[in-house]
Amino acid sequence: MTDIKTLLRKGCATLAPLAGYSDVAFRRLCRDFGADLTVTEMVSVAGLNYKSKKTVALLRTAPNETPSCAQLFGSVPEQFERALSHPDVAKFDILDVNMGCPVRKVFGHGEGSALLLDPERAAAIVRALKKGGKPVTVKMRLGVKDKAGAVDFAKRMEDAGADLITVHGRTREQLYSGEADWDEIRRIAAAVSVPVLGNGDVDEDNIEERKDGVYGVAIGRGAVADPQIFSGRRTLTRLEVIKRHLAYGEEYFGERYAVTALRSFIPFYLKGIPDIKRIRNAAMLCRDRDSLLDVLGEADV
Repeated sequence: MTDIKTLLRKGCATLAPLAGYSDVAFRRLCRDFGADLTVTEMVSVAGLNYKSKKTVALLRTAPNETPSCAQLFGSVPEQFERALSHPDVAKFDILDVNMGCPVRKVFGHGEGSALLLDPERAAAIVRALKKGGKPVTVKMRLGVKDKAGAVDFAKRMEDAGADLITVHGRTREQLYSGEADWDEIRRIAAAVSVPVLGNGDVDEDNIEERKDGVYGVAIGRGAVADPQIFSGRRTLTRLEVIKRHLAYGEEYFGERYAVTALRSFIPFYLKGIPDIKRIRNAAMLCRDRDSLLDVLGEADV
């Protein structure tokens, strides 16, 4: 099995998996700007077993995604093991397990962050995926309501065979409110021997500081706001980034879908520009490429 440290350098910056955002077009864009790893949106192992077309579509990869990583979620170890033989999963270099999603629907099915309450089941899932002979990583939060068991949980995942752990510095109850607890992230990193990536509130101003005490960082909302965060410098204007993003979306999904999908990014891409509310509202009504670019061009983005 390939050592995770040969796939990811120390001091790396990766794109955290983001439901509704990290599709193949956005991942390709982030790779263009130097992301060391991009991870798919979370993919249901149950959906794979039922051969859901929508689920399989989430596993498309871009030509620059090397190494590649798929994030899987579920609660049944046997379903994870069966997923190993799925051709769209087998092509990935790394498999990540979602143990952090706070969404009620996911949590209520015993998946995502609910696994923090069932470390034995979580460990069994890691052991099941390790049978595939590839690096297995875990994305976790600090806990459900409190952080008391975070270190022990991370150790359990290491003992089960996890090759790397990404820690989001909030509990499930916090969702995305408050500040990420980087002291606790670093405490976990010091307690395990596998690499730990820190996640939460990483932006262009603190990215290097955040790397202290961890193997690297995983960037979510900071990358949605500006995918050039991975390069450490802005070489393209906002409009140029949007045009490239849109072009990739059209290539993979067609114009209508690409324009619709880009609407989710517009509030982030346009943050801080004058008259943003009017421009954002106008952009949300656009249904084709030309009308969207006309709106953004008028705003001098």
